[in-house]
Parts: sequence; C-alpha cells; structure tokens
Amino acid sequence: MRIPWLGLPARSGLLVVVGLIDSTGTGLFIAGSAVFYTAGAGLSIAEVGIGLTVAGLCGLVALTPLGMLADRIGPRPAAVLLHFWRAAGFFAYAFVHDFVTFLIVAVVVGIPARAVDPVNQMYVDRHIGKELRTGVMAAFRVVANVGFTLGALLATVIMAIGTRPAFLAIVLGDALTFVLAGILLAKVPLMADYTPTRRTVRGWPTSLRQGRFLGVAALHAVFVLHIPLLSIGIPLWITEHTSAPPLIVGPLIVLNTILVILLQVPFSKGTETREGGVRALRLASLSLAGCAAVVAFSGETPTALTIVLLAAGMVLLTFGELFQVAGGISVSYDLAPRDRQGEYLAVFSLGTAAMYTVGPALVTIGVVERGMFAWLGLAAVFGVAGFFIRPAVEAAAAQIEKAHPKVEAHHAG
Repeated sequence: MRIPWLGLPARSGLLVVVGLIDSTGTGLFIAGSAVFYTAGAGLSIAEVGIGLTVAGLCGLVALTPLGMLADRIGPRPAAVLLHFWRAAGFFAYAFVHDFVTFLIVAVVVGIPARAVDPVNQMYVDRHIGKELRTGVMAAFRVVANVGFTLGALLATVIMAIGTRPAFLAIVLGDALTFVLAGILLAKVPLMADYTPTRRTVRGWPTSLRQGRFLGVAALHAVFVLHIPLLSIGIPLWITEHTSAPPLIVGPLIVLNTILVILLQVPFSKGTETREGGVRALRLASLSLAGCAAVVAFSGETPTALTIVLLAAGMVLLTFGELFQVAGGISVSYDLAPRDRQGEYLAVFSLGTAAMYTVGPALVTIGVVERGMFAWLGLAAVFGVAGFFIRPAVEAAAAQIEKAHPKVEAHHAG
C-alpha cells in the first residue's frame, strides 16, 4: 500500500505527518519573525541582525559535533533531542525583552538549527533504507513546502490581529509544533536501522581530513546559491534594475513553490545511485546557468518582455533547485560511510549552511549591484561547477572507500 500523491509506502505516513507539523511551525515563524522581533520583543533592526548572525555562526560551528553525536547515540534520540531543544528555545523567546536576553536565546535556538537537516537525512535512511531514501526525502520536501505555505498564511492572520499576545503566539506556536513533531518522531519505525560493528571513534572528525570530500561539499555549495537568488537576488533585481512592476515578485515566488510541490518527487526519480545524483547536479548547473543568463538580459528589455524573461528565469531557477536537492541528497548519502553517516552528512551540509550565512551578501554585492555582466559571470560559475562535479565526486568516493574499506561493505542498508 502506498501514499498515492507522494509515491511513498504507507509505513512512511507518520513521517509525512511529522514533516507537515514541523514545517508549518517553521513557516509560521519565518513569516512572522520580523514582526515578533521588533513589535513583540521591542528590538531594533540592528540588534536583530547582530543576534541572528551570531546565532547562525554558532549553528555552523556546532553542525559537525552534532552530526557526530547522532552517530554515537543514534538518529532517533538525536532527532528527538533537536526537536525538544528547539522547542525550549522558541518557548524562551516569549520572555525576550532586551538585546542580551535575545542574544542568549537566539544562540540556544541557532546551535541545533543547521544540524536538523543532516540528522533528519540520517533518520530517513534508517527508516526506509537505501533504495527508497531519496524518494522519501523528496516527498518530505514537498510536504515541507506545503507546511511552509500553511504556516505563512497562519502568520498573516496573527499579524493582522497585531497585539502582543498574538505576536507571542508566533513563537509559542512554533515551540508547540516542535514538541508534537518530536513526540511523533519517536514513534516512526526505523526499519532499516543497523548497529555499527564498532563504536564511532572519538576525536577529530575524519571527514575534515578528506580533502576531496570537502571539495565536493564546496562545489555543492555553489549550486545552493539558488536559495539567496530566490529570496533576495531576483526580488532586488526586479525592484531596482528592471522595468517590471514590483508586484510580480509575489507571483513568481508562488510559482516557485507550486512547481516544487508538483515536481520534486518526479525530478528525484533516477537519483538513487551515485551516477544519478551526479547527473542531477549537472542538470542543476545547466538550469541555474540558464536562469542567470536570462535574468541578466531582463534589465535591458521593455516591460512585457522583461516579465516573460523573469518568469522563464524563475522556472529555470526552480528546475535547478529541484535537481540540486535530488542530486545533493543522493551524492551526500553515497559518500557517507555507514558508521560515520551523521558526521559526513553534517560536514557535507556545511557548504549549504555557509551559503545561508554569506550567500545574501555574495548575491547582493557581487551580482545584483554589478549588473548584467555579473549575472553572466554567475552563469559561468554555475557551468564550471557542473563541469567539475563528476570528477570531484569520483575522486572523493575513491578516497573515502580507501579510508573506510570495511564500513563500505555494509553500505547497502
């Protein structure tokens, strides 16, 4: 028996529910956080920026140790711990009234924030096994986009009320969803779990000594530039450098969301293997390069043609996003040795986490402010990353298999 819309086995249904609850709370907070920080907690924009930057850096530093913790205690305790940890942090936000308290709470929330994705990825692998894990991760992302949308709509209603209790409902609601998701996550069966033949070695993570693996993680971070392009780069380009009306930004973002919901699962088919994952990343490079090239010329055209170019650019950006997610999940799974899976998945996601931190500045200062030729340069960067991804992944796989020969024999899950 399967879940028809997502193409998942019925035994993954509870995991889908967890994803929906989790993402609804996250969408609620993302959409309402700016209003909560300023109107609800009385913070200045500068204080919010400083606090979130410090929290993001702490999350970046903690990412690998938390991945190693998941290897030692297992994905279920680690995932539940991260959910309850974040729930406590968001509950504490309700008591923030000054910058010092905000900074402390933001760091508490920020430390586990980036580790959630690799630990969830590890959890899915132990839940369903090697053959179905990329499909489950794709479905998980579809559900997440639905949840983000529901949460954003709920935040809109709350902000319309405009009272302090309403603003507190934003953080307390998010805390509640983390508690519910954590409780349910503890009940999701781990049908493909396995106990390593030896305990994970303590000390410095071996993944950080695998230079070729780090090279793949860095190349993959280039593809992840689609995130700041969607949220900041293209909206700023539209409003500051084109003749298109700013009102089209909203519909373009909605177009992206709808396409992700409809196409993430189909675009992930065939990416269960290393070869399939690399192929998806190369297609992502072509799509993202095409997006950058199309957007580059949208600043020099009449309004009607500009709108057409921007819509085409958004479709190409979304295709690049879909291929990047599918390919990145596949390659990271394939390269991660079984007994250090949490560690390697965490280190692989360092590039993504770093892009969340520095990507907005790279896109705004390095591309949007410099105009058409900077966009064309970005297209070339995407193309180069796509060209080198295959040899980089093969070199990393050879290096890791040499370092973990016995572990790789158990990799079938």
